[in-house]
Amino acid sequence: MKAAWDWHLPTETEAQQREVVEFAAELGFDTLIIRNVTEPMVRRGKELGVRVVAILYAGPSEALAKEHPECLQQVLPAEEAFVSALSEAPGNFQHVSHRWFPLVLDGKVLCFEHEASQEELRERIRKALALADGVAFDGFGFRNHYGCFCERCVQRRTESAAAHPDLHEAEVMARVSERSLVDASWMLYDYAKSVKPDAVVTNHVWPPFQPDWYYGCKLRLDYCTQTISWFYRPHWSLERVKFEAEEHKRLEDPKVNTFVPFIGLYADPYLVRTPERVRAEFDVAQEYGHVVLCNLEAPKQYGEIAAVVKEAMGKM
Repeated sequence: MKAAWDWHLPTETEAQQREVVEFAAELGFDTLIIRNVTEPMVRRGKELGVRVVAILYAGPSEALAKEHPECLQQVLPAEEAFVSALSEAPGNFQHVSHRWFPLVLDGKVLCFEHEASQEELRERIRKALALADGVAFDGFGFRNHYGCFCERCVQRRTESAAAHPDLHEAEVMARVSERSLVDASWMLYDYAKSVKPDAVVTNHVWPPFQPDWYYGCKLRLDYCTQTISWFYRPHWSLERVKFEAEEHKRLEDPKVNTFVPFIGLYADPYLVRTPERVRAEFDVAQEYGHVVLCNLEAPKQYGEIAAVVKEAMGKM
């Protein structure tokens, strides 16, 4: 899979929808992963040999949040207080504090243990696959990066602790939380394939799971995209880029999913990397036969980066 994951290029008009597919194809991508899949995108993709895959998020619909508040992830009061306090921070806080992800994510996220949540996600898959060539899961993790404190999850941990009295509470939390994420992936994969057997089922491992940043190898997918280079400064060293790719490949279980390197690249002048650096990252990714670039705005704005990407895609 050579995929472009994008949500920055304009898609308001039918012409723009075709153009984003055409740009992905021009760069050499065979898959476009995008939020709002439309019929013109899919039609143009078929003409150009580009699969169009719909991004699915783990946030609840307004209706579900209202009707089933018990299905939403709960964090500790202190964690909610942190979110509230951080809302008063300046808009550039993430950049000046050099955080590549917040301590606690703001906004509502589904708890994957509830049937109503699972049914909501199945319905989104069904609707997406009526048009799209596949689905890509994003935001499937925990707001606090380690666990949920809704009634059901607390009860599951209580039962697990009773069954394994030798385990520390942190290990119980990690085991139960990971099981929730992994089980959800297997359930959603099976459902997607039941709806459309040839659908591409992929993801981006985000947000990070703090007990084990490398748990993605257990998620049931066709392709599991794992970050080897992130958007924000300080940019990861090339040594780390190579390590991340090597470690994810080492842990890969081909019977469960295929590891795909994910290169995050923003077009903001403060965040954009040099063409030479982008080339070096693609050189690493090429060793693994697959790649995801997120997003298309950087090559669209910077011709020298577009040339690097096109050259790299031609080698894969």
